[in-house]
Amino acid sequence: MKFETVVVGPLAVNSYLLYDEETRDCIIVDPGAESDKIIDAVKHYELTPKEIWITHAHFDHIGVLSSVQKKYGVDIFLHSDDYFLYKDVVEHAAVFGVTDIEVPPADPSFFNMNMPTKKVGSSSIDIIHTPGHSPGSVSFYSRENNIMFVGDILFEGSVGRTDVPGGNFDALEKSVLEQVYTKGDACVIYPGHGPKTTVGREKQYNPFVKIKR
Repeated sequence: MKFETVVVGPLAVNSYLLYDEETRDCIIVDPGAESDKIIDAVKHYELTPKEIWITHAHFDHIGVLSSVQKKYGVDIFLHSDDYFLYKDVVEHAAVFGVTDIEVPPADPSFFNMNMPTKKVGSSSIDIIHTPGHSPGSVSFYSRENNIMFVGDILFEGSVGRTDVPGGNFDALEKSVLEQVYTKGDACVIYPGHGPKTTVGREKQYNPFVKIKR
């Protein structure tokens, strides 16, 4: 599996294009803003979108979901625990003074957490429930590449906010400790905002989530 990062919007969301190098089949992750920029990247890399995956349903990660879904006619997947955020995303955005959010498509699909593995071409991706920043936050882990796309639960030297609807620091800490830090120090972390990091770096330097000894 290969991927490209498309940084979009005023909050600099990392939208990812996960793809199979041979078939060029593609998953679009978190189309938060600037649909034209995402669509141009898909065209530039000669990719064929098959699905859209959402790490969590905060407005900055699904702001242009409707435009992108309409362009490609593909299914949208998110965790069912974030549906309340998904369906009311316009209202939630307005609380933060953001008024240019698209109304999301009416009928998303939900990740089947009883069979939490999906395909990107021939590569398998683990869909891992990592609540805390939101109740339905999920991370996407490639064992083959030893990389993890974690949405907003963990950043380089920081963590996602928990003073937002559905946020819970205890749950976030548990997710990071049990689902991220256990992947091994060499695992590369790709967050929803900002630069990549590694599990080893965060275990050593992140002041918000420390391994209890």
